[in-house]
Amino acid sequence: MSAKIHYQDNLYYLHSLIKTLESGMKLDIDGEYFTEKIVEDLLFIDASLMQVFSSLKDNAVLVGRLGYLRALRRTVNAFIALLESIAAKALPFASSLTVYQEKIASTARGQQRARAEIDAILDNPAEQNQHEELVSEQEFNGLLSDDGASD
Repeated sequence: MSAKIHYQDNLYYLHSLIKTLESGMKLDIDGEYFTEKIVEDLLFIDASLMQVFSSLKDNAVLVGRLGYLRALRRTVNAFIALLESIAAKALPFASSLTVYQEKIASTARGQQRARAEIDAILDNPAEQNQHEELVSEQEFNGLLSDDGASD
């Protein structure tokens, strides 16, 4: 059973979560209350971005795929920037996450690899033309089948 995936809304939501986490981590909040929740949110965002990427990577004929990949790249960039800010302790709350430093660094590396794959897909001219050729061929076949049906 295939379900319709709302890529744009999903990516908007994830991007909003990233910005909310970043804003929250600029506050002087207590680590004993929020550390686990923030770590859970970071891992949720990581897993969700990877799922969206996997879905887009595996579905080369999806209408609007390149636009979704661009939106995904923007969201991944925002997430990497947040992870790097945490690693650099540029956010006040980052000091509460020192126990998770290696996990955060590993997550950042995984997202950087995904971003490199996204960039490779977006920079590939064959990807840019693949959907256009597919649609054109379908339209052409539709025109031919309509001509045969009217005889």
